[in-house]
Amino acid sequence: MIRKKQRVLQHLMEDESYEIIKSQIPKHWVIREFNRPDYGIDLVIELFELIDNNIAETLGEFIYVQVKSVKELQVKQEIIYEVGNVAKGVWKENRKSYTTLDVVKYPFDTTSIFTIQSLGGSVPVLLFVVDIKNRDTYFVCINDYIDKIILPQIPKYVEQSSLTFKIPALNKLSNVDIANNALKFYGKRAKLLAAFSKFSFQKNEIKHIFGYNDYPVWTYRNEIEKDKQYEPDEIKTQLLYFVSQIEDLDIWLHNEWQVLPQARFDLEQIKVLLKSDEIDWRIMKDKVIVLWHQLTNLGTMYEDICREWFLPKMISLMTSYPTMPDIIIDEE
Repeated sequence: MIRKKQRVLQHLMEDESYEIIKSQIPKHWVIREFNRPDYGIDLVIELFELIDNNIAETLGEFIYVQVKSVKELQVKQEIIYEVGNVAKGVWKENRKSYTTLDVVKYPFDTTSIFTIQSLGGSVPVLLFVVDIKNRDTYFVCINDYIDKIILPQIPKYVEQSSLTFKIPALNKLSNVDIANNALKFYGKRAKLLAAFSKFSFQKNEIKHIFGYNDYPVWTYRNEIEKDKQYEPDEIKTQLLYFVSQIEDLDIWLHNEWQVLPQARFDLEQIKVLLKSDEIDWRIMKDKVIVLWHQLTNLGTMYEDICREWFLPKMISLMTSYPTMPDIIIDEE
């Protein structure tokens, strides 16, 4: 018997999952469907900041989302072992130090994982898994999950058809404080990486001005400018220009990473000293070099620690959430 065009259950679940997500995202943020058909990205969330009760201003920040929906998810407890720094070496568990964590699991196809891996780490792509029955949305950053969990453990993961993602049960959009902190931080990623690049450039120029090298490497620039001497006024002008380029970056307003407002305060102190009538350049040189070293170290901290946030790992549990995990030490 011939039938008319039909709508499958998956399409109904997809529409309902989008409605659930929209109900749990701040109302002044904008959600757009990315493309149809999609090839790894379903939604784009543009972040806005409330100016008052009637106006919200765009931050120029975007989060890309792949949405998956299931009828119902089960929360299960997993043992999470302490792991060494995977930015410096392979995955190595300390089985004598562990904690437990409630997670939800989702089997994710490796084609999608590989597609998102190819984007690199600068574009934040999140996985939203929507529990239709309980109207919950769980999230995790796919880029970070790939770099900090999958590749260190299973470098040849593409030989498998799928991998099971373990998402901390704390990572729910309904957990407003945790979710908004995480999503705002992911939205800042492009700005943070751009700032880290500028800090690095400025630090290199400052070292050159002061005749300071980190390593015993003599470059072509050192050779052609070996007799160049910078006058104090030149140095002052250059440093104030560098300050003017970075002092108004809106990354400093992200109080959730407390080192950022502190770095902004230190930068302002340097600016005040540079604008004073009398400068002790012996002291100023040390202060400037230390500050720009700290600024460039923000990029190291970001890769080393911040990209671990909100993942099912011990360091994440110790640094991402309001309460510390109960860590069990096996003395045997």
